[in-house]
Amino acid sequence: MKKPFLLCATIALIGSTTIAEAAVADYNIVATWHEPETQPYDSIFVGTFSYDDASKTVSNLRGTLSESMTGDELSGTPMTWLALDYQLVSWHDAALGGTFAATFRNADTATFWSGENGSGSNWSPQAGVEAGGTYYGWPSALTGIANPGNAYALIFVPDNPLNALTQAQLDRLAYADCAPGGMMGATCMTGTSAAGYGAVGTMGGLPLSQSITAAVPEPESHAMFLAGLGLLGLFAGRRKTT
Repeated sequence: MKKPFLLCATIALIGSTTIAEAAVADYNIVATWHEPETQPYDSIFVGTFSYDDASKTVSNLRGTLSESMTGDELSGTPMTWLALDYQLVSWHDAALGGTFAATFRNADTATFWSGENGSGSNWSPQAGVEAGGTYYGWPSALTGIANPGNAYALIFVPDNPLNALTQAQLDRLAYADCAPGGMMGATCMTGTSAAGYGAVGTMGGLPLSQSITAAVPEPESHAMFLAGLGLLGLFAGRRKTT
């Protein structure tokens, strides 16, 4: 009876380990920036990420960002959405009690203009405020650098990811959209708060909310765990009756 019992215990252990890893690691996120100039459409980031509680690190942040200027309520035209697939920036902020992470449209961080020749690659929300939202490489006629059309979303994950954000944490969320649907001449559409970065976005956009939820574990993980427990119970019952 020992071999079947050990096999069942192993199945249950593997299943429980998989469930624990999934519950700790994977999350869904929705962040919204209110856009007073493009109502009823807002800028929204919908994505997923993995979180390591031991090291307080965020990885695999990716998702889509809506372009609120592209929606048209009268014609029924929906907003376009940009794929942000490259998490290139992340750091832990002990004072705020959580981790920042940013995911980009392009495989580099070049977003905002940062000097007379536009040769910098500044991406940060503060750099965007200081540049007035002007795109990286401006002016193209002088620099020979075309607007790379980058975009990003900067989120904040509390040390307990399921905790609601404080106002101070919410104020540090930001986004930038320098893709064609988010451009006004040489200016990118951005979302920042005056409390967090000294100014609201280029069209008045500011962080409104962020919601993080735990991802549902894979069904096969639950099935393996329950099957192992069921077999353990069955063998335990047989041992009592023999």
